[in-house]
Amino acid sequence: MHLNFHRTLLAVGLVALVVCNHVARADELDEIVTGCHFSNSEWGTEAIDRCVKDNLANRELVMQYPSQYKSIVSRCRMKNEYGWSYVKACIDKDIEAKALLEKYPAESAALVNMCKQEFAHRGALVVKTCADRAIETSKSSK
Repeated sequence: MHLNFHRTLLAVGLVALVVCNHVARADELDEIVTGCHFSNSEWGTEAIDRCVKDNLANRELVMQYPSQYKSIVSRCRMKNEYGWSYVKACIDKDIEAKALLEKYPAESAALVNMCKQEFAHRGALVVKTCADRAIETSKSSK
């Protein structure tokens, strides 16, 4: 009976989340609930509930990024099997890295462009990491 109470409580909580967050598409909500259940089932319904709430909140924040970041959002959303907090962190890190890359000195442009050609499909953070390593290597070889 105790287990049935927790299942009922979880079901009521999930229904409330669905009603409160009408923005989430049904398939995404199903993915969130299923993912949270599988990754937190051993920790109980409270952990599952926190996971669902966190994912829904981060999903809502992801949907609010301006259209200028559409390509970053699209690329990072492909990683949503890790959860929406991971997707949001991916976007935030790429936006930050993109802004920093634009401030690199002109003498680093060739190395930055080389890294963009090789890694642009993986995002600005990977491009920046490549550029930082290439710049450091070129400095130490002088």
